[in-house]
Amino acid sequence: MKTVLLLLTALAVAMGPAQALRCHVCNSSTNCKEPQSCPASSKFCRTITTVEPLSGNLIRKDCADWCTPSSIQPGQVSSGSVTTECCQGDLCNNALSAGAPRTSSSLGPVLGLGLLLLILGPRL
Repeated sequence: MKTVLLLLTALAVAMGPAQALRCHVCNSSTNCKEPQSCPASSKFCRTITTVEPLSGNLIRKDCADWCTPSSIQPGQVSSGSVTTECCQGDLCNNALSAGAPRTSSSLGPVLGLGLLLLILGPRL
């Protein structure tokens, strides 16, 4: 019995205390990366991407006790969209999902090209 207790004690010491979850925690218009240790209650790394065509994007990354993935895309283009991504694992909120825009500058050239085609379309 003493051998088992000694073995369990040695195993507990060797493993050390549980490590806190690490997530990127930042607010930016781009894919920011700022690793931080989360509070012990945090179980998720969360990324909230807000796309506002007129004012730009906001990427918010943080630690969360609870997280529910969601994607809200109103019917009007000018209304923008909000996407919440959740993951569990150290620094798992490193990259944006494939569907999340990385910059807000892509909308301007597309609208400009569409307007140019609209103007020049009858002549082509």
